[in-house]
Amino acid sequence: MWIPQWTEIDVSEADGAPPETLQEYFVVQLRRFRHDRGLSQAQLAERINFSPGLISMVETLQRTPTADFTAACDAALDTGGALSSLLPMIMRDRYPKWFQSFVRLEEEARSIHEFEVQLVPGLLQTAAYARAVLATAWPPAPSAAEADRRLSARLARQALLDRDDPPLLSVVLDESALRRPVGGSAVMAEQLRHLAVIAARPHVHLNVLTYAQSATAPLDGSFTVVETVHGEHIAYVEATGGGQLLPDPTDVERLTKTFEGSLGEALSSSESIDYVDRLRKELYEH
Repeated sequence: MWIPQWTEIDVSEADGAPPETLQEYFVVQLRRFRHDRGLSQAQLAERINFSPGLISMVETLQRTPTADFTAACDAALDTGGALSSLLPMIMRDRYPKWFQSFVRLEEEARSIHEFEVQLVPGLLQTAAYARAVLATAWPPAPSAAEADRRLSARLARQALLDRDDPPLLSVVLDESALRRPVGGSAVMAEQLRHLAVIAARPHVHLNVLTYAQSATAPLDGSFTVVETVHGEHIAYVEATGGGQLLPDPTDVERLTKTFEGSLGEALSSSESIDYVDRLRKELYEH
């Protein structure tokens, strides 16, 4: 059997221009730590239980480092968490410029209130569902490497729900998002199963707005209202090809009232979990 041979590239500050992106800076730091410890890629691979090929791809910018990979490198190289501290910024840098401000705001939120009409919100998406969404979000279709980078960035956002002090996430989800077969039946079955599980967390509130209820609910399309740790309220709306933060109190009040009106019409949290399970069985597991 043919085994690929990975070529290790030695990099020093004299080899080229200073890093221009956060990921390039991450690679410079990773290589510096590795060289200071006197380790080759193969030797580091043995210590962190990842393949030399993956290390090579990370160090040549062909693969975005994951949280598990980065934590393992920090531990093996005794960096004091230096690499992991860069990861959120790298992931945020993967987003379009118009979205990066919202991601920063989301990371610092005390509470997030989201109304979604078409899709399961990004913070609640499975990897397979997110990949299916991203495959059609930025035509033309991205390369495999770019698709992986976009997926890693989206999934990295979800880490805020696993923090010791996660924000309150309250989602009003239109029934159409549960019925839209993104990625096919298997992907949707997994997504709805995940949605029901994560909605049972104490800091996640899911309320489904059924077709019957949405006839009387005030709808403004999808939007998010974020409360910061400083007590500020900022709204965010997204359209095809871009998005916009709305800090104006008038806009925030209007969308807050819209959210509250939709929430009042939606199913309760327990009813919503039961409804999600029922739709999963009826639509995707028959």
